[in-house]
Amino acid sequence: MNRSILFLIFLFLAPFFAFGQNEKSLGGTVTDEHGHTLAYVNIGIVGTSIGTVSGMDGSFRLYLPASVNPQDTLRFSMVGHEGRSYTVSGFESAFGGKAVVALPQAATLLAEVVVKPRFTKKKRIGMDKPGTRMAVNFAISDKPNQNLGAEIGRKFNLPKGPVQLDTFRFFVSRNNFDTVRLRLNLYQLEKGRPGSQLLDKNIVLELKPKQRGWVVVDLAAHNLVVSGDVVVAVEWIYHAGKGTSLSLPIAMPSGGVHFYKFGSQGQWKKFPGMSSAMELDVQY
Repeated sequence: MNRSILFLIFLFLAPFFAFGQNEKSLGGTVTDEHGHTLAYVNIGIVGTSIGTVSGMDGSFRLYLPASVNPQDTLRFSMVGHEGRSYTVSGFESAFGGKAVVALPQAATLLAEVVVKPRFTKKKRIGMDKPGTRMAVNFAISDKPNQNLGAEIGRKFNLPKGPVQLDTFRFFVSRNNFDTVRLRLNLYQLEKGRPGSQLLDKNIVLELKPKQRGWVVVDLAAHNLVVSGDVVVAVEWIYHAGKGTSLSLPIAMPSGGVHFYKFGSQGQWKKFPGMSSAMELDVQY
């Protein structure tokens, strides 16, 4: 086993060795400004692997290892809503044992009338070879909910000029969960890493029980026209019932650039020469 593979194994397992007897937890509910609960809100300690996602009823439970500093930043964020940030100690002082965190809807500008160019060419970009012994894991913790918010993505080099995104496909190599939901995220590539979120609403996918193989996402209905290279990422946001394994295949060496992120508010890790089995159909 070479050093790169050993490093990957360490990277995916290391964040979960920190939990111990001295851990504590924060819990509560996330709502909008009208008190309606919000599902799938990203919650976590900024810049770390410590994070989770709110449930269908807006509830959350975030476990904090002893290594968390009281002045570390705890952030709540969601597409289409204003984020909220607190120090850990400030959050505990403000809400006590049961928090209700409100995220107002983000202000939106009136959409401009855009005349789409006439696209004449089609192209499929990415990697279509899922047959690999290596995998990148979502579910590897003894507290599966604490890895919710983890993302696996790939850089797509798009043709120059406006490009319409039609279809995205990704391959699930292992899944023994009864219910899994994933969120599709689309980022502009900025300084070589995922930057601004290009979606203004959630695209949520539910897998069938123990579903594996190719998952196809129709993007045409979302009228996504972009310019410049992008990163398309799959985020784990929900599971129910029994299950221990959820992963995507990874190929190395590869002509792609692979990204992954542990925790809802974690930092992106970049690995050139690697790729999950992901494809993007575009028109230009």
